Amino acid sequence: MKIFDDILSFLKSLSFIDYVFFFAIVVLIILVVTLIYFIKINDDVLVDKTPKKTKKEDLEETQEMKIVKEITKNMVENDSPKETINFTDYEKDQEEKAIISYDELVNKENNYEINYEKEEYYDDLSVKKLDLDNLVTEKGEHVESKFTGRVISFAKEEAFLNALKQLQSSLK
Repeated sequence: MKIFDDILSFLKSLSFIDYVFFFAIVVLIILVVTLIYFIKINDDVLVDKTPKKTKKEDLEETQEMKIVKEITKNMVENDSPKETINFTDYEKDQEEKAIISYDELVNKENNYEINYEKEEYYDDLSVKKLDLDNLVTEKGEHVESKFTGRVISFAKEEAFLNALKQLQSSLK
């Protein structure tokens, strides 16, 4: 009976916090045991009870592999040709022209040159002044600027605006 008296005196000496920690540890132990139990059950379910398979048999066939196998089986049964896509003449032409070399691309797209008035060098830096009257030329040929805008003086523009304002006020 001495053991029970010792246990009872030990429990009376514990505070509320000690009880909380004690029950928290007991709950934690129960959760760990439950987790180990579930892992063990899942391993038993996942492990095949049949004898060991070879590596080829060990790899499972995916859904995509099954679909491909079924399609090829149906193609063989129906004696369908291997090329099932029929291109139009336009599509064949586009397919032939689709892959070009970098040189062909540069030569095809780079038919114009920018014109510069002068070029100056400052240490390793090259500064070029653009010729705005004749900005671009075709390689080997000179292309005239297509912009033929007329610029009127500021005084003429002010006079024109005043005339428009007078016309607008007279119409009201």
